[in-house]
Amino acid sequence: MTTPPQPPPGGHPQPTRQGPYPPPQYAPPGVPPISPPPGAPPGFYPPPPPRKKPSFWGSTGGILLIVFGSIGLVGVLCGGLITIGRISDQNALKNIDVQVTSCTSTGVTATIGYTVKNSGSQDRRVTLKVEYRDASGARLDTDTAYVGNVPAGDTVRGEESTILNASTTGNITCKVTGVS
Repeated sequence: MTTPPQPPPGGHPQPTRQGPYPPPQYAPPGVPPISPPPGAPPGFYPPPPPRKKPSFWGSTGGILLIVFGSIGLVGVLCGGLITIGRISDQNALKNIDVQVTSCTSTGVTATIGYTVKNSGSQDRRVTLKVEYRDASGARLDTDTAYVGNVPAGDTVRGEESTILNASTTGNITCKVTGVS
């Protein structure tokens, strides 16, 4: 068996034949050269290690799955929290009792008196939706009354006045149409 040529300390070996050709490529110690030196027997260098199969998570599909999966998870969590909040609010509203105590009008001004009782175990902020109708039942206007904080186990009295969209000369009725 012949020994492959080694590069001289100062650079490339002297050409063994005439003509332009690329010099042999030698690599630093421990790194196989790109191609075997001229005249090297087959199998002189060990085969390169097998290529690793790329990870799914580094591919485009993996990255898209991570991004859209994260967005979907956040959406599910937010939807669940909103649903829990609504259920909690509905249960808390079961403990709120609203009574209309007075309903008067003077020209274009209407005034509603009310009580809000909180029979729950926690303080509650309450907002009322109010509807004003004339004697024939036609709706004159709607309004929102912000009651504020009603302590647990307490009753709050309040009064709300509004300027109606239409003038009335007879009696009116006031109705609480929503509590939140």
